Amino acid sequence: MSRDTYASIESTADMAEGLVAQGKFQEAERYYRELVAQTHIIEYEYNEWLRRLADVYRQLGRHAEAGYILLYLHWFDDARTCFRGERYLAERARILDVEERWRDAAELYGKAGRPVHAAVAYERAGRHAEASAAWEALMKHPGMRERDYELALVHFNHGMAQRHIDPDSAGSRRSLIDAQRRLEQVADDFETAGERERAFDCYQILLKLGKDSGQFENLAEGYINCIRVLEEDNLKFYVLQYYEDFITLALERGELHAAASLYQEAADYSSRTGLPYDRRYQSQAAVTWARCAERYLVDKAPVELAENAFLAAIGCYSAVGDYPKVRENFGRLSELPLSDKSKARYARIAARYPETRTDQPEAPGLPDYLKQQNAYAEIWFVDLLEWELAGDPRRVAASIVGNLRYPNGIRRRALVVILTMAAAAARGAEHDPETLAKVSGLLGELQSYAALSPLERLYGHDDPRVRRAAVEALRFLYFKRSFGILRRALREPDPGVRQAAIRAIGGLHFPHAFNPLASIYRDSVDADVQAAALESIGKIQSIEAGEFLIMVLRQEEGELREVAKRALGQLDNADIYPILRHYHELETNPELRELLAELLRRGMEQATMRTLR
Repeated sequence: MSRDTYASIESTADMAEGLVAQGKFQEAERYYRELVAQTHIIEYEYNEWLRRLADVYRQLGRHAEAGYILLYLHWFDDARTCFRGERYLAERARILDVEERWRDAAELYGKAGRPVHAAVAYERAGRHAEASAAWEALMKHPGMRERDYELALVHFNHGMAQRHIDPDSAGSRRSLIDAQRRLEQVADDFETAGERERAFDCYQILLKLGKDSGQFENLAEGYINCIRVLEEDNLKFYVLQYYEDFITLALERGELHAAASLYQEAADYSSRTGLPYDRRYQSQAAVTWARCAERYLVDKAPVELAENAFLAAIGCYSAVGDYPKVRENFGRLSELPLSDKSKARYARIAARYPETRTDQPEAPGLPDYLKQQNAYAEIWFVDLLEWELAGDPRRVAASIVGNLRYPNGIRRRALVVILTMAAAAARGAEHDPETLAKVSGLLGELQSYAALSPLERLYGHDDPRVRRAAVEALRFLYFKRSFGILRRALREPDPGVRQAAIRAIGGLHFPHAFNPLASIYRDSVDADVQAAALESIGKIQSIEAGEFLIMVLRQEEGELREVAKRALGQLDNADIYPILRHYHELETNPELRELLAELLRRGMEQATMRTLR
């Protein structure tokens, strides 16, 4: 913080204190609200401002605003005294929720007309009978009629609650089978509509179903589809994380054939994408195939199954150059109850391989810090809670303020949203376009996924100023879902909204953004939109981004080629230079060949400078 900024804050604090001393609470409120908007301030000083602002609100008789401040501070008893009457049942329930008094919270949520919140609170309290009844009632909720995804989640939650009560009940099985059918259908619908991230959510819930039910088929379907979606999005390390998790669960369940096949798939994927883990996965596949073969023999399965598993192990050992293991496994084949001709053949082949292994460096495996921790977000609750909050900015912010799962910076910004809306309501301007535009900007500053639902709602506003602010706020929200609004905004008749979308595109450069940005580039005929997409792709720093920019450089002309050239020049990824060199050697157009040569020279100079540093 600069000296001038600190001096300005100190001056504002002195002004606020002076106004309080004079009993001018209305004026003091404005100054204290300016102070708490400085959400980067150290905790002790910030909390002191909040305490004083809460006192100001109580002096003004604005107890709800004081209550939200006290909820942020976790002064629960004091907050409760501010939220009195039927109007604030949900706020009192929220306090109980944060205190982890979930049964009491559930009862209050129910009275406040928040049935999803009530059901989730019953689940957290372990009150599965009450939770089951709440989910069953939600199946008939009028708001669910056209909400296939949310209804599928309700059926899933009802089935899981029933299973907690009686794991073998017919009702539980029916609900879960119905939920599985609904989720599969909704996932197909999402994929058809191009909403892969939402289909991915459905597959993760199927994973949960498979894990909890012990049905390996459900588990496999969930993982296979998750891996497929991640592959399509070029999220390499996430793909391997899901392979690792799936293999671990397959081994735990004794599914050796599946685990060995998955090791091989992971090896093939690593090789195709240039990751250095293929040899390790091949080695693990070999060991697992050999274990699988021995299991078949112990279980007295058809000998052909054991033979095929040993042959698969041999193929993997051969791929990593472990020839003594190749010899050992051919030796095992020669001992199987096969025809004399086959046994003799396997024995001859075994004798061709050496008995001792040449030392080789150990192949690297996926680092532990990248491996999945078998923990997935509770989508089956989270998405229903979002549906119930209906994108209301104040309600969404209120769900964050006291929740310590969010960092303090986000909780502070959520409190600023609430206080800004409350101040506007006090002067009768809560629904004015200027207020809603400001709230949109504040929601963007949350930098939290929770902000997307209110921004989607605000984007539906009639006034283009509100839509413009909602779209521009997306530049801070690094989630694929942000592109849903952006695509619509790029087709807007209002030029201000379209320009806001272009500015937002310029801010969205993160690994998951590559596919949406590439899609926007391909689908657009507006050179400004295409240029913004290319500039953001250039900041992603991935091989896929580099390859895409090279493609644009070779295919486009004029300004777009220049943008691609600049973006390639800013790429700081050494893996792109072999690809550049490859295209340089292939290129026959003299101008393009010289462009590629220039980029190669610049890249080598940058690499040399980094080495010297």
